[in-house]
Amino acid sequence: MNRRILHTVFLVAACFSFAHAQERWEDLEVSGIRFEGNETFRDDALLAVMRTKETPGGFWKFLYKISEKLGDRPEYIDRVQFAQDYARLKSFYIDQGFFSSRIDTLLRTDFGRKTISLTFLVHEGQRSIIDSIQYVGFDALPPSLMEEIESRPLIEVGEPFIAEHVINERARIVNAFFNNGFADVHVDSVAAHRYTSTNNITVNFALSPGKRYLFGGIAVRQDSLAPERVDEEVIRRHLDFKQGEFYSEGKRIDSERNLNRLGVFETSRIEPIIGMKSDSLLEIPTQVFVRPRPFQELVPEVGVNDENNAFNVLLGLGYNNRNFFGGARNFQAKFQFQLQSIQDVEFSRVFHGTGLRDSSVIGNAELSFQINQPYFLDNKTSFTPSLSFIVEKRHKYYFNPIIRGRFSVTSQTARYTTAFLDWSLERIGYEPINAAIGALYFDSLSIDRRPQFNSILSFTLQRDKRNDIFYPSAGFFQSVSVEEAGLIPSVFGGLFGTDLPYSKYIKLSGRGQWYVGPPGGQPSIWAFRLYGGFAELYGQSPAPVPITRRFFGGGSGSVRGWRARDLAASTLPEEGGNAVFEGTIENRWNLLRDAGRLGFIEFNRFSLVFFLDFGNVWTRLNEIRVSEIALASGVGVRYATVAGPVRIDLGFRVYDPMGVPDRRWITRRKFYEETLGNFVLHIGFAHSF
Repeated sequence: MNRRILHTVFLVAACFSFAHAQERWEDLEVSGIRFEGNETFRDDALLAVMRTKETPGGFWKFLYKISEKLGDRPEYIDRVQFAQDYARLKSFYIDQGFFSSRIDTLLRTDFGRKTISLTFLVHEGQRSIIDSIQYVGFDALPPSLMEEIESRPLIEVGEPFIAEHVINERARIVNAFFNNGFADVHVDSVAAHRYTSTNNITVNFALSPGKRYLFGGIAVRQDSLAPERVDEEVIRRHLDFKQGEFYSEGKRIDSERNLNRLGVFETSRIEPIIGMKSDSLLEIPTQVFVRPRPFQELVPEVGVNDENNAFNVLLGLGYNNRNFFGGARNFQAKFQFQLQSIQDVEFSRVFHGTGLRDSSVIGNAELSFQINQPYFLDNKTSFTPSLSFIVEKRHKYYFNPIIRGRFSVTSQTARYTTAFLDWSLERIGYEPINAAIGALYFDSLSIDRRPQFNSILSFTLQRDKRNDIFYPSAGFFQSVSVEEAGLIPSVFGGLFGTDLPYSKYIKLSGRGQWYVGPPGGQPSIWAFRLYGGFAELYGQSPAPVPITRRFFGGGSGSVRGWRARDLAASTLPEEGGNAVFEGTIENRWNLLRDAGRLGFIEFNRFSLVFFLDFGNVWTRLNEIRVSEIALASGVGVRYATVAGPVRIDLGFRVYDPMGVPDRRWITRRKFYEETLGNFVLHIGFAHSF
């Protein structure tokens, strides 16, 4: 009797025993699920395949008895579901290339405690390898199509056979046909043949390409109910295709993205009229439908944000013209007043005489104007000049009046990649809040009180593959920036007509964010962040790195055991530094995702966050010390909204490198008085990263 028959007999016998003792077995809670022998896949990957689940702990069952919305119900054994889980596990291993795998089961029952534990004994066997890939129906295809098919394949000879990868490769190949005019491509078959002699796999893709079609006539339709109209030529030049080019589904989708990026349309949709194509007329007409938004808009702003790693209250008024002198140009004029870290403001002092000069008041006021030219060189690139007048108070002894002109070029270099090129001209002043005290402060630190006039060039490359901007659970975000200041004024200084000091420096920075959601839709997401950078003066710089370009530590988006701009490996963290290294490990747990609501409060919108932050800011790159990396941990609460979560975090200092030497670690401090009593509250909007 072979192994397959033995498995079948065992499964039938197990189901038979269930059937004869159904009343007793259905009362058994699943106390545990174990796997033995699974060398290739972890337990959580196999648990994600199954529907039988372990019963929750006693605390959660107790809450469930109080209310089904609060706790988790007990999990009982189900004979039908158990048999189906066995089949699912077997199919999972086959789909992963383990065709000779064997799975046995071991059940341990405790009728006294009414529990049952399940153990799956896995014998994986040898895994099948892809030894060849064959294509049928691919003769006489255009070279451009074959090049796309052969580039970046999802399966390759020598790799383990995985059924999902073969399915995804089929979809990729079909998509390549769609993007090269073959709108009638038909998949005849995708077969995987296993040779018993070698246990290896040959994968065959058989397709019928059909006719090759062109883009036909392009009709532009604007919503008749919208009074505004955008020039039809503006719409056409943001399309990635023209009449007579080979039809491409990818170009159609990218063209929709181009129109949406303009910001002038409330709705944009591109529809191929497939029903009008025929064997005699190899063209597919296309209709572009758009609904313009109101061109002119006056927008009052009242809100919160988390800029500068702090919780900020924002008041403002903005004017938008989305079709400024035609061409879908966007003109913006905006005035904003922002109060930072409002939870730290000493309002009793502010309202009793000190006013906005009070040391606890941090913020800025800004008047800005900008014009966005959406078509600059091509329809993937835009040009934005802007002018800003800013009064920024980040320090208790002085404030910075800033005049900034900026010229920015933004280009979508690939589907998930964006490049930014900026040239900023800015004049930064240093004005004391109190003349006498300010003079003493400047003199004690040998700070040059003269304004700086800086010319700054920066280039940033950003890749964003997060599955959601506000609530990412998978994917990554990466960016790298290089910044240079001083070259232009040092070469062409006479043209500016000023003898103000300027800074000459090179600045590099990089950021990475990664998100991992466990299989099986578990309510837990791991998020990781790394951030680092440095700025170095060069060529006998006449001035230091301007304060607006330095790194600062602490705050709701940094190391949360410290307030914003309160962390540095120096005695003056508010002055910032020229080197930074930070990171975060965060677990986001949607504890009440299946809960209901009480009045207007929806419990499933709440989630908990546990975090560990580390990092610091140093004066120079060569002063970085591992022993000076600060550690903070804590817990937070999130409430989900359509525009992102509102968050509250409590941060505790685990290791304070600038603290008293024998009390730097949390274990050396009094827990209630020095740790809990010195927590830092952060209120913000959106996730910390």
